[in-house]
Amino acid sequence: MAHVIHSINTTASGLCHHLDSVTGDEHQQYAIDLTLSADALIFGRNTFDLFMQFWPAAANRSDLPEATVALAKALTEIPKLVVSSRPIELYWANTRHIQGPNLDKVANELAQIEGSAVIFGSPSLASNLLNEGLVNEIHILAQPYLGVEGPRAFNGLDKRVSLSLLGSSELKEGSVLLRYSVS
Repeated sequence: MAHVIHSINTTASGLCHHLDSVTGDEHQQYAIDLTLSADALIFGRNTFDLFMQFWPAAANRSDLPEATVALAKALTEIPKLVVSSRPIELYWANTRHIQGPNLDKVANELAQIEGSAVIFGSPSLASNLLNEGLVNEIHILAQPYLGVEGPRAFNGLDKRVSLSLLGSSELKEGSVLLRYSVS
């Protein structure tokens, strides 16, 4: 069974809007390292759609910072699983659709992965997986904003989840990375 890591950017007010994120070199390096350490990525439909707007084309752009292109290439090469109840066009390399919202199919996919799987963003999907006991670790990138838009991180949990701090680090850009194991 995969070791599942959920990585989410959230404001100090607990919201996770994609524009409320400082993405400097350290943030990019964190994302590159996490992606390269994984055997698969898992996305909910909304987060996948946001990623599709930028990352597939970024892998071949020469006008972007080197770290951004490196992350784009890592994201393209790794297997990606998209959980969605709606049909989806799969034109990003190494991407498969898992028919949602049934989490049994997701659990079956996770059982086939021997290493780790990373969920970037996808707050609703991550909350549902947490409810089922399928998340082992949570990485919260606390952003230096009080957000007013976007979904609330971990909205939809049906019980309290205990966490144990694995470590924390401050990024130069003003974000704080908090890493927890799910107890």
